[in-house]
Amino acid sequence: MLWGVIMTQLEKLKIRLGISDNSEDDLLNMLLEDAEGEILDFCNRDILPDKAQVLQRELAITYYNRMGSEGEASRSEGGVSVSYSTEIPENIKSRLLAFRRLKLVGVANANKE
Repeated sequence: MLWGVIMTQLEKLKIRLGISDNSEDDLLNMLLEDAEGEILDFCNRDILPDKAQVLQRELAITYYNRMGSEGEASRSEGGVSVSYSTEIPENIKSRLLAFRRLKLVGVANANKE
């Protein structure tokens, strides 16, 4: 890619994952969509802030790396124990806090007597 050329989220994700062909584009687009949905839910937003796109890619990479271990909480093989998290990783979650909007519950009825 040339500097100054705007790359899509998909193109950036493929670079990070070392994927050069188009064989996994549908899967990667789905992972980006899933990551966006998870971030929007966590941040109580309807639109992903531009500055959160790097976190969307990081979460999509996490999802990609977890493929094949869906539904597993932990596994032990040959004395090696592996645990899997099903949540947003803490390093991503802590960075998402800057984009989080608080939910206001019951404000409409709070001033009624």
